[in-house]
Amino acid sequence: MNRKNRLLALLAALVLSAGIMGCTGNPEDDSESTIRDIPSITPESNPKDVEEDESGKGSKGKEDSEPEESSSSKQESDLPEYAKVGQVVTGDDWSIALLYAKEYDSIGSEFYSDQPSEGKKFLVLFFDVMNVSSENDHFNPFYFEGYADDYSTNAAFITSEPDEMQDLGGDIDAGKMAKGYMVYEVPSDWKTFEISYKDGIWTSHRAATFLVNREDVSPQDYSYTSSVFPEYVMDSSKMTDIGTEITGEKWNVKLVDVKKCVEIEDLFRQKADEGKEFVIFFLEAKNTSSEDDYFNPFFFRFYVDGYLTDQTLLYNDIDGYEGIGADVAAGKKTKGYIAVQAPSGWKSLELVYDEWMLTRNSVAEFGILNE
Repeated sequence: MNRKNRLLALLAALVLSAGIMGCTGNPEDDSESTIRDIPSITPESNPKDVEEDESGKGSKGKEDSEPEESSSSKQESDLPEYAKVGQVVTGDDWSIALLYAKEYDSIGSEFYSDQPSEGKKFLVLFFDVMNVSSENDHFNPFYFEGYADDYSTNAAFITSEPDEMQDLGGDIDAGKMAKGYMVYEVPSDWKTFEISYKDGIWTSHRAATFLVNREDVSPQDYSYTSSVFPEYVMDSSKMTDIGTEITGEKWNVKLVDVKKCVEIEDLFRQKADEGKEFVIFFLEAKNTSSEDDYFNPFFFRFYVDGYLTDQTLLYNDIDGYEGIGADVAAGKKTKGYIAVQAPSGWKSLELVYDEWMLTRNSVAEFGILNE
């Protein structure tokens, strides 16, 4: 999903969430949180330099994949006012880790770069979040509030992807995760930055608050590929074979095939990012309702090893299939493909098609293993 469509989805989510909050009780009741350190994030270590052992978990192995409660973990009544860079806050619904923070004079490439306003810099905060509730939910970047030296600061929108991370936010199924960034323009001489994630747009309750000091900003070139959370294992019941058909009230969706490749050369030549490969799902969808409907590619979500991942736009027809998405009359069919980039060596990949972009009701779910 491109940045413009993601922004439209988030604006719609903001409106929807505001309406929902007006009908719910006080989210401050009966909530508990803990704060703990992230063992693998230290000022003097670079995640790029972590050596993998034979299990592939990194040199800290079990400590990285199953972080234990540290001595700094406390119940909410005993918590310090702020968490810090390199800590994770876990509440009833979300576990939110602030991995690291970086400062930029500009963000981009030689062809185009985003520039902050005169006298300011970009402060980019990199997060790892997990839905620890029992229900699917929307992690909404509009619920963040930031303060640079105690002055309210709105999030900035950029076209680049610092450290190859996507912007944070989206519908996240229970037990699933997302990595991403939040970016703010701050004065060049800023000293402290406070960022909080609230439970909703109209509540004052903060699910997590982090304080970033100027000296916390990392000078290192991070590319944090491991997870703060325990290693994800796909539910075996979600495993689907080629030819599987899933029927709902509106659609019958069939998994025709799955293909992996690192390069596509047809009308346009496209190569996967370094260390990644394209994974392409070929699908057929039949409109089983009594009315015409649109089979919308923006209603898809990908999870790579449990992490929400943006779908990838390909510009070619592949094996006779176009990118999926069409108006379909009642009783008729459409076919096409949808793709994602996944790190080489990925273990599981899940594809979910929802009733609509902001609903929690899935129409079809397909899960495959990298075999």
